[in-house]
Amino acid sequence: MVVAILYLRKLCTLDVLADALGDVSRSSIGNFVREIRPLLTEGGLLPPPAATRYRTARDLLAAAGKEADTPTS
Repeated sequence: MVVAILYLRKLCTLDVLADALGDVSRSSIGNFVREIRPLLTEGGLLPPPAATRYRTARDLLAAAGKEADTPTS
């Protein structure tokens, strides 16, 4: 689900996501996004575009590493 949200926010391309995830193909991610998008749209949960667009998996993962861990309990 998170991968679909990242793509739908236009945070990065399918290629960048596939590269960041390692052993996942671009087409698998694209298929999942196509399946999940109507559900998000129907629920009014389609995310707005992000202000930043990452061009490489390295940039995306570096940005993700900057976030502080938040306790869940």
